[in-house]
Amino acid sequence: MKRTTTISAALITAMLALGMTGQASAMPNHGPFSLAEGNTPSRLFSGVDHYRLQVNGTSNVTIKSRVMNTGGSTHGGLTAVLRDGSGNVVTQTRRNGGDFTISRQLSQGDYTLEVQPSMLSGGSASTNYYQLVTHTQ
Repeated sequence: MKRTTTISAALITAMLALGMTGQASAMPNHGPFSLAEGNTPSRLFSGVDHYRLQVNGTSNVTIKSRVMNTGGSTHGGLTAVLRDGSGNVVTQTRRNGGDFTISRQLSQGDYTLEVQPSMLSGGSASTNYYQLVTHTQ
């Protein structure tokens, strides 16, 4: 009986440890991520994500979002704020709902893009993803 209790305690301890490790690795990482020409990997709606954008010379930069709903839950789209290297707002999206497009001529420098989901009341972000498409000329 004592041996069974010891084995059971060891198994429960191992399961709890593995469960906590799994949850820790699933914690959202909000960046900063690198933003370059092309598509970003898909990101789950969860808080404000930060992206770094480096512009090497005066360029026309377009950043578009694409929202993907994989589970039927509702969302209000994405909002975005583009900041310069000093933290000043260069532009921000004001549209509440759907995808956003930022198209600006930017001077050389480092920029930060903040992307935030706009959830509708009672909505769940757990099945909504987005991707960013960046084009520079």
